[in-house]
Amino acid sequence: MKRIGLFLLSILFLVMLPSSAGQFNNEWEFGWDSEVEPSYELSLDGEKWRIEDTLVFYVDNPRINDLSLTITVEFEDDVDFIEASFEESITVSSQSNESFSIELTTSDADEVRAHAPTEKIVIVVTAEESAAGAPVSPKEINADLKVPRYHELVPEVTLVASSVDAGTWVEEILFLNNMGNSVDAATKIEADIRGCPLLDIEELESGEGSQIQPTGIDDNPPAEVRFRIAPSTAHPTKTCEVTIIVTSEGNGLERSTTFSVDVDESGGSQNSNTGDTGSSASNSGSDSSGSSALPSLGLQTVIVLLGIVAFVRRNRLDVH
Repeated sequence: MKRIGLFLLSILFLVMLPSSAGQFNNEWEFGWDSEVEPSYELSLDGEKWRIEDTLVFYVDNPRINDLSLTITVEFEDDVDFIEASFEESITVSSQSNESFSIELTTSDADEVRAHAPTEKIVIVVTAEESAAGAPVSPKEINADLKVPRYHELVPEVTLVASSVDAGTWVEEILFLNNMGNSVDAATKIEADIRGCPLLDIEELESGEGSQIQPTGIDDNPPAEVRFRIAPSTAHPTKTCEVTIIVTSEGNGLERSTTFSVDVDESGGSQNSNTGDTGSSASNSGSDSSGSSALPSLGLQTVIVLLGIVAFVRRNRLDVH
């Protein structure tokens, strides 16, 4: 009986041995709960250029003992404008699957906007176990993160000339500021003129379709669109309100800028700080009040000619 008992205990020990040894094997699993394939687009507040997002990973522990891990998070390519907050030491209960969060935030709006949406950000998360004081080979997961595209095309007009004479025109500049983080363009530029039906805003369409790089990134300037403010010859003296509306190719949204310009029907002098000006109509035909193209004779010349005529006439009379 004693031998049978020892034999049964030996069998029981052999049966239990793989399970006991398995407690110290790296059979625990480590992966993403967040959907990161093929890439993960970060949550962006484009008005403030701020990122606030959360990535979640899981650890599955099938062992009969708790699992203690040390977590590290790094970004490849020296990406330093994203900060990661997470638990550096975690414990996973035996025979359980638990999830853990990594909070991603930013504080420098300029660096967020300067990061091109086409450039990926690689995040690497490492979990390392310590077994009986001896480190075990760590496990690693990674993901490609992207800053989403954000489009904001902002028109701006600062008038050089505050007034314009009826029947003439003045040239001004519309600035198109691309305050987004990727290339944009204006699909439509139009003017809305209130209360001045005889005022025309010309040549705005010349700025449509041209690609505009993000303004201020890598010293990129805004796009410039030259246009004309041209009241007709019959325009009365009046202050006109003009709104220029620009439609973004990137998101289809409209943004506008408004300015006022004074029209003078009397053809008085322009404001001292004027841009390029010209006439809106050509002058053709003769002008009865204008001066002749022939040179005029001075008074002294006329007197000399009269003297010569008188002298010649006198000589002729003496001869007779």
